Amino acid sequence: MEIILINTLEMPNNIKEIKTKKFVWLDITRATQDNLKYLKQEFGFDSVDLGDCLPTKQRQKIHQRADYLFMILQFPYFNREAKTIEAAEVDIFLGKKFFITIHEDELNPLIDFFQMYQSDQIMRSQLSNETAVDIMHKLLNKLYLYCYPILNHINLDINQIEHDVLEQPEEKAIMNILMIKRNIVNFQKTMQSHRGILQKLLEITFDWRPRKMDNDYNVLITHTKDIWDYLTNFKDTINALHETQASMISLKINEIMKTLTIFSVIVFPLTLLAAVFGMNTMNAMPFVNSQHDFWYIIGIMLIAVVIMFGFFKKKHWL
Repeated sequence: MEIILINTLEMPNNIKEIKTKKFVWLDITRATQDNLKYLKQEFGFDSVDLGDCLPTKQRQKIHQRADYLFMILQFPYFNREAKTIEAAEVDIFLGKKFFITIHEDELNPLIDFFQMYQSDQIMRSQLSNETAVDIMHKLLNKLYLYCYPILNHINLDINQIEHDVLEQPEEKAIMNILMIKRNIVNFQKTMQSHRGILQKLLEITFDWRPRKMDNDYNVLITHTKDIWDYLTNFKDTINALHETQASMISLKINEIMKTLTIFSVIVFPLTLLAAVFGMNTMNAMPFVNSQHDFWYIIGIMLIAVVIMFGFFKKKHWL
């Protein structure tokens, strides 16, 4: 069964269109209820699928309907203001005669890809030989290739942390490490479902499936594996750096505690001696009421300090 475009509603302004002999390609930015009504009227899409296209993050998935496929995928993008990697959602409707992408205008490769075919007459003329499945493959390939520069950026950040971990103040180093860990985790969350979704796509059978689809989409699956391997390696590296930084902080704390302990051990006998000579039993105290009683007591304290320092030096604790 094929969906027939009945054109009973006027196309909303935020929907861009490219028509070829084989299919129509719609790109929708920040979908509204009017957009969903238009898609419902023109294509007869399931209401559940259309509801998932509203601007709220949804679970990544793929559904096969009677005459189309519906996919939700998330891709990472770098938020320059917050300096964080965040997830951008792309909703895809794929049929024999249509290819529809819905997004929040966050992924530059998707925007540039559509504009390239829309504005370049040579590229647009090549669409006459393409199917909707071919265009989806090219778009997904662009989006996966877009992940590699982000991976390179994370790798540079990790290399910088390795260089600075011994030089930066502990608080700054820890904050940089935690920021990189958060970005890696966010990246992994966006990519963890891709391989399974693409493999499920290859298992789905439909009448308009191209012959070369398996080879094309197996390349995409390889991209997802490579990206995941990079992320796993980065995660292990940053965790090791985090443990190293934590060990260094623990070592410094131990050194401080050691110094304070030695100081308290040295001061304790002096405090005890001062307390003893401060007791209200003057007649029984040695040196008291003698001509140089104060200096005798000070001398005893200094001798005690010298003995304690000598003991700690001999034990190599100082």
